[in-house]
Amino acid sequence: MNLDTVISQVKRNCNISDARFWGEYSICGLLLRLRELYRSERGLKLWENIPHKEISEWMSEREVLWKELQDKDLEDIVICETACGPFEVARINTTLEKKNLIYGAGYGLRMKPSFFLADLIYKRTVDGYVVYIAGSEYARDLADYPAMIQDGVIFARVDTTKLLLWERFEELRLRDPKSPLAFAFSRYGITPDEEPSEEVHRKVSQVALSELETYIHHELGEAIEGEKLGGEWENLLLDLSGRKAEFFSRGVKDLLSDTSERGMIKYIIENRKEGSLGFYIVFLGGYRKLLFPEIVKAFEKFIESGDWELIEDARKAGYKKARGYAERLLSIKMDKPDRVWVSEYIEREMISEINPVRKSSPF
Repeated sequence: MNLDTVISQVKRNCNISDARFWGEYSICGLLLRLRELYRSERGLKLWENIPHKEISEWMSEREVLWKELQDKDLEDIVICETACGPFEVARINTTLEKKNLIYGAGYGLRMKPSFFLADLIYKRTVDGYVVYIAGSEYARDLADYPAMIQDGVIFARVDTTKLLLWERFEELRLRDPKSPLAFAFSRYGITPDEEPSEEVHRKVSQVALSELETYIHHELGEAIEGEKLGGEWENLLLDLSGRKAEFFSRGVKDLLSDTSERGMIKYIIENRKEGSLGFYIVFLGGYRKLLFPEIVKAFEKFIESGDWELIEDARKAGYKKARGYAERLLSIKMDKPDRVWVSEYIEREMISEINPVRKSSPF
């Protein structure tokens, strides 16, 4: 097996996906993801500055490439003369695992295909689910999911998690020393007065390995709650694809996953991971934040008291609320098969319940 050939094939599908979906990101979101992608492809250290001229030229070249690929179909991955579809993950990994490599593929927001190829750090089983821990990445697309699940298999990505945390570290000096961000980093011995350096990179790498466990438990919650909701949930998301109602529905499912008995917040509580609790508040955004004000209030009290029962009570309240919205969404879809009507109802009635003043999307 020629690794360079496999990398080029995965990269091509990454570029085809990005060519089709780059316009779905906000300008700020796209620029941030392009910086991440440039750093990854160029192998730059996280503490190294990105040359403005070089990244500008690279972005121009990427724009030309996307125009060439925007109408192309995703291609098979050929390994050892065997052609596999781009989403035949298990089949592809049968060969790659022997080389200590791991390939991941799935769908994200607006059904954007997402792919990566990385070194395999290790493989284990958690609650009956196979978990792959991916290290240094050879190929990736614009999406920045630290973990994802496909067909009952969880893929957790150290590089992506590290990138997300490093971005927050760079914000640390600009934030209030009493902010959730400062609280989270302080639990790992990182303070606002530290400068970007190889030593800080080492610390952030350790944080990433620890925080990756919380993301794994989000995916466990995703799997368990997905089984409860059944296949009709995926049909609902397909019907709503590209609309505000899709973001809302995904926010409901994410909250359900986070607050599940086997989800992220329960794991944080059981292991008394104060840093992870802080990062949960830091990364809480979009409809999840609108749906789950209880956790923000509980965190504010937790900082003073250290009382984990406050967080557990908030988790239970969040789960009850998310479960109610999920059941309501499925009921609406069953009663009204017209997808346009369902989408408009969700945006008009359900989103306005949690966002009554500003009826536009929080994204």
